[in-house]
Amino acid sequence: MNHRAPVRPPAAFRGAAVGALSAALAVAAHGAGGGGLPQSSSLTLLAAACVGLGVLVAQYSARGAPATAVALVAGQSLGHLVLAVETPGHALLPGAVMLSAHAAATVVCAIAVSTVEQLYGPIVAVWRAVFATRPYPVTAPRHVPPTSDHHLPVVALLRASISRRGPPIPA
Repeated sequence: MNHRAPVRPPAAFRGAAVGALSAALAVAAHGAGGGGLPQSSSLTLLAAACVGLGVLVAQYSARGAPATAVALVAGQSLGHLVLAVETPGHALLPGAVMLSAHAAATVVCAIAVSTVEQLYGPIVAVWRAVFATRPYPVTAPRHVPPTSDHHLPVVALLRASISRRGPPIPA
């Protein structure tokens, strides 16, 4: 049996972020670059390809903006290839506007993903410190001392004004 080590949470986040951002930015950059919006079959193929890319990135041990940028470049290339193949009459090689849109999206997302990945540990530590504490048991007092405020004149007046008579009983 082949037993693999479990994927660390920051690596799983990086893989999920790269896969999701690759799909979303491929569609956005493709549309902004004049390629048009994809149809449902293109989106299905793109989602499958980007999920596979995300799983591979999660298994890959390199961290930081350069490694994330390489993964996002692969994702943008894969996304463009899928959308170009599925869109009739679309050129396989991107034009200058589309290439610059893909490149800008890759740089911005690589910086964002690597920054969030670096903040993952401190954010989780704060989250656990705030929300993972065990509640302290609340104990009720066993004996309640009697109050002696019935000697006050106001309390005596109120007691005297309360009628002790009940409703009439039908005979």
